[in-house]
Amino acid sequence: MAPPTKDRDLPYHLIHTHLLPRLPYKTLNRFKCVSKSFNSLITADAQFAADQVCSAHASSGCFVYMSNCRLSFFPDPAFVGVPDLSLGFLNPSSTVKLVTSTNGLLLLCGKFNGEKSICVCNPATREAAFVSNNGREKSYRSEMGLVYDPQQSPHRFIIVELLLHNYGYGLQYRFDVFLSDTSEWNRSRQTVCIDGSIVAASKPVCANGVIYWSCSKCLMWYDTEADLAGSITLPVIEGKVVEGQTHTGIYDGDVVYCRTWDDGIEVWRLTGGSRWDRLHGASWDSMIGAFDFCHGMRLRGKSQSEMFFKRWSPQPVGFDGRFVYFKVVNLKCRDKRERVFGWDCDKGRVEDKGEVTGGWCPDNVFNYVNSMARVPPILSAIS
Repeated sequence: MAPPTKDRDLPYHLIHTHLLPRLPYKTLNRFKCVSKSFNSLITADAQFAADQVCSAHASSGCFVYMSNCRLSFFPDPAFVGVPDLSLGFLNPSSTVKLVTSTNGLLLLCGKFNGEKSICVCNPATREAAFVSNNGREKSYRSEMGLVYDPQQSPHRFIIVELLLHNYGYGLQYRFDVFLSDTSEWNRSRQTVCIDGSIVAASKPVCANGVIYWSCSKCLMWYDTEADLAGSITLPVIEGKVVEGQTHTGIYDGDVVYCRTWDDGIEVWRLTGGSRWDRLHGASWDSMIGAFDFCHGMRLRGKSQSEMFFKRWSPQPVGFDGRFVYFKVVNLKCRDKRERVFGWDCDKGRVEDKGEVTGGWCPDNVFNYVNSMARVPPILSAIS
């Protein structure tokens, strides 16, 4: 196969923006051998990397979590093709924690080369940048968020760490901000108080330069460009916040919120940073037939949905635009093996996606897309 020209084959811009960015990592890697121009496009073109991660339906898009100190992916781990799942290129010397994932880059916390630090890495290209403790009083925690925009700021990443304090009948948060292009930590003047909350913020995700954390009945946010912060109440049904299992993630550049409770499952999208729009919803009654392990349940006056939810505790773990993925485990059985299912929002059917391998926590499952983006260096250092 020869590279396209003006008079032959497909136009170059079509290949650049619509074809190659949607290929899975393994296939894309083979195209680097076609020509020098293809190699340069795939490995060193910032716009190409932006096209990869900004495509909502990228073929290599999936979900990532850490299991037994190794990266794991679903729903199709073989399709992702990350070359080193053990992250050996980082030389980790202790347990490494996946903190968050943003536009193809991972934020990790642990010991690397014998030093406690945080690491921003691209597991596809095996590049990394390290931020050491440098005598800071506070240890790095799992509430850190990562901002990286390959379209607007391909040469910079931002890390935001939460500072937590007790505040009357709730919790108070402040924000420490690290900029890779200055290698400095600065404390924001912003403060957010979450009244009545006893659960610390968790599960940081990033959309359009804003980091969001789950805080029980609301989302807390911090805008890194404007240095503004606040909170957004989660979607309500009939004027009440529904209790259940939740997942916060990113789809098509926006925050999505998935919830399971005894009546069913639903998906919401945060529009304009302030309004929740309901995208999908269904009751468990319409799905139970797809679960072989549900046959023979004795209802005892309760609905099938309520019985199913209490026995199997379905918890959402991701949304990719077509499927809502959720894990189930039989709380009434000694065998606590977990399985992942996908609810097809368009066709209304449920598919078994297989058994979960290794230990995992749904709160540490993040959206991921293979990207050839270069990891921005810290100052003039070479990662």
